[in-house]
Amino acid sequence: MNDILACPSCGLDKTEAIVHGGSYILRCAACGEAIVATSFMAICNLDHPFSAFADPGPGKRPGPEMLIAHGPLRQISPTISDAAREGTLILLIPEGAP
Repeated sequence: MNDILACPSCGLDKTEAIVHGGSYILRCAACGEAIVATSFMAICNLDHPFSAFADPGPGKRPGPEMLIAHGPLRQISPTISDAAREGTLILLIPEGAP
């Protein structure tokens, strides 16, 4: 277990990334507890491809109809930021993630 990212509430070390407002948050995939957060601006210049979905809730996989954007984070970050500022929680899934 990775104690650094283990959930303080339930102890699970499986996280998922969400964008809420201007924040990038790693949360527990089991209970939804926020584990660590930073500004979305701090990570939005990555060239790694992601899929951004309207968040279906902790540990749930989104359906294709919930897709907001897909591509290198640097290119899709304006779309993510706009949706997050409007109140949508955005689930970020890196390409190649299970």
